[in-house]
Amino acid sequence: MYEESENKKNGNLCKVNRQSVGKLCTVGYNFKVRKFKKSCVQRKRGLFMENKKIGQFIAELRKEKQMTQKELAEKLYITDKAVSKWERGLSCPDISLISPLADILGITASELLNGEKSSVISKDMNDSVDNALEYAQKATTGKLKSIHNVFAAGYTALLLIGVVVCTVCNLAISGCFTWSLYPISAIVFAWFVFFPVIRYGAKGIWGSLIALTVLIIPFLHVLAALIKGDNLIRPIGVRVTVVSLIFLWSVFVIFKVLHKKKLLAATITCLLAIVLCIVINCTLSVMLKEPVSDVWDILAYVVLLMLAVGFFVQHCRCERG
Repeated sequence: MYEESENKKNGNLCKVNRQSVGKLCTVGYNFKVRKFKKSCVQRKRGLFMENKKIGQFIAELRKEKQMTQKELAEKLYITDKAVSKWERGLSCPDISLISPLADILGITASELLNGEKSSVISKDMNDSVDNALEYAQKATTGKLKSIHNVFAAGYTALLLIGVVVCTVCNLAISGCFTWSLYPISAIVFAWFVFFPVIRYGAKGIWGSLIALTVLIIPFLHVLAALIKGDNLIRPIGVRVTVVSLIFLWSVFVIFKVLHKKKLLAATITCLLAIVLCIVINCTLSVMLKEPVSDVWDILAYVVLLMLAVGFFVQHCRCERG
């Protein structure tokens, strides 16, 4: 009886100890979570205060230079909304804009990052800050280039696999090149057209447009030669291609000229797209002896016109704001 009572006491003590340890662990865990959340809030609050200080500094210097947000944005090739966000402390300038922004405002990069003018900062400090910014910008550019290289290599490898698969299947089934010439020619054409954009990004648009302009008509002739018999690839394809190339080059030039007014450029693009659709439909109507437009064409015109109106209204609002 005595041993049984002792065992019960020990068992109860073990339960109490386990419950106590569990409660202590829970309390400790909750304390750590609260501490972590508090540190995150403090970091966000500190970051906001730092952005706000820099933003107020930018606003003061901009007003001293008697510039509007729009004028400052045009000098940096950005939107006035970005400048507004800086001055309200909602964001900070991109690292690539620190040096040109400091030059426009007549201060050093270190003063801009500190959010105040200072006569104590030495020339060596300014040089070190400029060198750090330049290094960070080069590092960012290097990362982007490496990403573009990976995508370009993957794109090339994928197309090569497509060529190999088509070739092997065609030779295994027919013993010679027959249907595989269609996808192989299309793959080669696609590589030349899209590779510059994938490899060089926005700078590669020139290369892609030039490749498309030079290769599209020869590609159509190759398809016409592969498709035996009477076909309409040459008479219809060439005319539609010429009109489409004029449209693409026009859009490219419009966005280059109106790079500061992208909404206006989008408005003109939508209107040009309506003209393109009408010209293509008239060409097909003459060649195929069919009606110029149907319900779907009219619906496309309406959608493009609504988009043009929407872009133009938004453009007018931004100009007034």
